Amino acid sequence: MKKIVNPVMALILAVLMVLIGFVYYAWDMQRRCKSTAQWMVQTNQQIDMVRSIINLEGSYTNSIRDMLLTDKVALPPAAYTIPDSIRHILSSLRTITQNDTPSSRILTDLHTLLEEKFNYNRQILNTAAQQPALAKQLITTPKNTDFRKSILEHLNTYIHINRDKLVTQVENNNEYTRLLFRNTIFISLFMLILLLGESRYIYRLFLKLKIHTNRLLKREQSFMRLAEETELIVFRATIDGHFISVSKRAAQITGYNNTALIGKHYSFFLDDETHQQLEALYVNQMQTGDDYTFQEFEIITKSGNRKWVEQLAALIYGPDGRVQEFQCIVRDIDKRKRDAGQTEYLQKRLDAIIDYMPSMMFIKDAPGKYLLVNNRFTDVMGINKKDIIGKTDEELSYDWVPRYAKLDEQVMTTGNRVKLEDEIIVGGKDYHFLITKFPLRNTEEEIIGICGIGQDFTEKANYIKAMEEASKAAQEAINAQEMFLANMSHEIRTPMNGILGMTNLLIQQNQLSPAQLEYTNAIKASANHLLVIINEILDFSKIKAGKLHLQHEPFDVYEVIDKALFPLRLQAQQKGLSFFDEIDNAVPTTLLGDGIRLNQVLTNLVENAIKFTPGGKITVKASLVKGNEDPDVARLGFEITDTGIGIAPEQHDLIFKSFSQTHTDNTRKYGGTGLGLAISKELIELQDGVIQVTSNLNEGATFYFEVPFTRHSGNLTEKIEKDQLFHIAKPLQGKNILVVEDNEINQQVVFFTLQDAGARTDVVSNGRSALEMLHHKVYDCIIMDIQMPGIDGYQTTRAIREEGIQTCIIAMTASALKGERERCLNAGMNDYISKPFERTDLLLKILKGLEEQLPEPPSLIQTIHHMPDNDTSLNFTAVYNMMSGESEHIKMLLEELLSSIPKKFSEMNQLVIEKNWQPLYMLAHQMKFNLNLAGLSHASDIAWEIERDARLEENVDTIASRLDELTKIYYSKVHLIREHIDQC
Repeated sequence: MKKIVNPVMALILAVLMVLIGFVYYAWDMQRRCKSTAQWMVQTNQQIDMVRSIINLEGSYTNSIRDMLLTDKVALPPAAYTIPDSIRHILSSLRTITQNDTPSSRILTDLHTLLEEKFNYNRQILNTAAQQPALAKQLITTPKNTDFRKSILEHLNTYIHINRDKLVTQVENNNEYTRLLFRNTIFISLFMLILLLGESRYIYRLFLKLKIHTNRLLKREQSFMRLAEETELIVFRATIDGHFISVSKRAAQITGYNNTALIGKHYSFFLDDETHQQLEALYVNQMQTGDDYTFQEFEIITKSGNRKWVEQLAALIYGPDGRVQEFQCIVRDIDKRKRDAGQTEYLQKRLDAIIDYMPSMMFIKDAPGKYLLVNNRFTDVMGINKKDIIGKTDEELSYDWVPRYAKLDEQVMTTGNRVKLEDEIIVGGKDYHFLITKFPLRNTEEEIIGICGIGQDFTEKANYIKAMEEASKAAQEAINAQEMFLANMSHEIRTPMNGILGMTNLLIQQNQLSPAQLEYTNAIKASANHLLVIINEILDFSKIKAGKLHLQHEPFDVYEVIDKALFPLRLQAQQKGLSFFDEIDNAVPTTLLGDGIRLNQVLTNLVENAIKFTPGGKITVKASLVKGNEDPDVARLGFEITDTGIGIAPEQHDLIFKSFSQTHTDNTRKYGGTGLGLAISKELIELQDGVIQVTSNLNEGATFYFEVPFTRHSGNLTEKIEKDQLFHIAKPLQGKNILVVEDNEINQQVVFFTLQDAGARTDVVSNGRSALEMLHHKVYDCIIMDIQMPGIDGYQTTRAIREEGIQTCIIAMTASALKGERERCLNAGMNDYISKPFERTDLLLKILKGLEEQLPEPPSLIQTIHHMPDNDTSLNFTAVYNMMSGESEHIKMLLEELLSSIPKKFSEMNQLVIEKNWQPLYMLAHQMKFNLNLAGLSHASDIAWEIERDARLEENVDTIASRLDELTKIYYSKVHLIREHIDQC
């Protein structure tokens, strides 16, 4: 073998040396070529830069000559930058040639000449400003021409020097290239001769090797025939692990054909870990000289499956005494190994399941020895397995042993399963376990042991406990909230009842001056506004607690809408806004549902529209939604449109959240609790309705909502009763009523209200006094406050009923929480009214409690009985409806109208003169309403026409004449209005 290897190695070494030399020469040639190319590029760049200097200098000189010849006063702007450009180029050249002495010397002289030339040109330019003729002479002097020639000579010299260098460099490079070519030819010839000689020598060696190989092959074939007759794999491999021969049996065990395995490495069948183990084994075998080794391992078959084999490996030595190859015999033991492995795997898996299950587990045999405990058991009990396995309870001294031993004995004796819940403290922490113990039986149903399993339900127990505590805390919070709201309601509503009651009594006395009446109405409006805020908070609290229940009673749809919109229309007009409402004729008159909540939603939405509309109009539309499949259901749709500040699209969801407005500035500017829209949305959705908003910032807003109601064809009893009550001057005439109230202001409010209704009224401040009064006097009705010092209204009522007194008792409380009415009725009271109350509501409840029959209400003609019979051109229906028939209030309003209408006429005339139509339109809108209240319906129609034309700026040329006609109508009827005032 060495005879072949040595010549081949010598040949390879020679070839490598030649190749290295050739590569070096080629690299050096490339380096020289690259250097020459770079030098050529650099030289050409220098020549180009010199030419640029020549061109720039010539351009600069020509610019000066042209300026002088054309009598201009200045050079072109670009010419002033030429000297600096030349200096910059010259500086770059000096940097490039700093190591080239001849070139540097020429550039230095050139720099001096150029600076002198620039100074001379500067002198010419300065002279040209004062003596143009002299400047022209200077430009043509020989000195100037000599400058030009010297500069060109230096520049051309520089170019010639660099060109000569370039030619020299190219010639040198060509000479080196020719030398490299000659050397390459010589080396190639030398290599060809060397290869021919070595090839002849190697060929002769291969002939000898072939004869020797044939002899070995015959021996191998004899051995392989013997191996094929067995069921084993017999193979030979080199000491580095490559297969030399493999028996045919390999195909049955590995799936690979034996011929395909020849030359492959034995690691072909192994994973990395097994390969490393076998490799270490073979190395150790060769180092120690062991003739045989035995090993079991897994191979990877052609199908990708793993298979266990056992191998006997023997070392084969060569003539020189060194290990030449491995001879191995392999047998398939996969089935035997798999069976044993499956049993071991199942046992380990069962042990792992038992050990790592979250429940405690133990097994005892019949005598009571512990055969098995899992990890959870040892963790909870605080012991080691070695301290308990194989022992009985009598051999253990832990605290828990006696507690469980008796139960184990019971299971073994009775054969019944038992369960118990137990609490175990582990590491200072409480654990809750559900322990189950049951007997173990053999195939003959004999008890051979006991098994116990403890299931940890600590989390569930803690969760249940936490839920109970959370429920308790939530209930306490709800109770605290209800208590707070009850107290707040009582503390605020009680004085509020006094404020509203006293202001109502002041107004009813008809003894106030106009200014005093205005102040009193302002107090009443503020108190009502505060009451709205309180009700919003209470309503929101009820909604969130799920305790707000809707009424399902008949109501007049048109009356609900009118009551909601009438005061809002006045509010809009006072703000200078136009207010339009439109009710579809298809809307039913009477429906079943919660009319109060409908009124509340409408009021909230329209108030919002007015609040956030600084100018323009408000439009409210009501319609019957079509497409409803249920004939018993009427779905009403309401659309509120304004021309206000609008709402950005990203704020649409925010506005329906509680205590939210689109911006904090809105809260400061417009006020409000931020609950109106949130409550409206909740109320609508409680009634299975929907609400949506369409708006953009500064483009107004449209709120649309739908609510389903049940159709109704009956009469509105409560409305009729209130109308009847309204027209009775003294509905409680001759009745004795006892008022039990601790607040002095509320005492006066109730006392004067009942006295005005004709009742004889006694007032006491607590329950004990009420009981004493009932012992001495008989009353038709008792008005009972709930929260009083001493014994409260509930206790007083129970005491009255226990004495057998069945007088009608009406509860009066400032609490507005749900359940208050039920508590009152359960205490024995007949009815309930909350503070602050409306006069008609209180009187109606008293009359109902007394079971009094009310007379039919008079007709509208009877109500307006003071209207002059001799003039049918006045119609005071609107003012009587607005003032609920109160004569004094009607009188005051008509007097106010007579005072304000002439002033508005003057303002309108001035606006017509100024042709200021938009303010006129707003003022005409107000006049239309005022004239209608004053009974001048025809004049109101004319005002409406003026309003329409001013708004649209149409027919404006006739507005002045129509305003004159309007004024004449008014003044022709003033005396009739005054007569009506006198008759009120």
